[in-house]
Amino acid sequence: MAFRELIDDLLAILRTGEHDVSWTRFRSTAEVVSELEQLRERIDEDEARERLKLLCLPTGAIEEIAVSSGWAPTWVHLVNSKYRADFA
Repeated sequence: MAFRELIDDLLAILRTGEHDVSWTRFRSTAEVVSELEQLRERIDEDEARERLKLLCLPTGAIEEIAVSSGWAPTWVHLVNSKYRADFA
């Protein structure tokens, strides 16, 4: 599974600056980054992988951030090609 690599890709995008998190439960980009970093540390646990999957669902927090922040095409590429098998 490439969950760790997906988190790394997401962190690289999110660390570029502030993103619109208004459609999520997160209050800031830093809060999203913090959660992803914590999930990365525990990604070998089923609970962490399930949490990551929830964040990445259609209309999930990551997709909402991507769409409202202007990087939806990058997001779609990540989940539909690079990491598709991990979400099957």
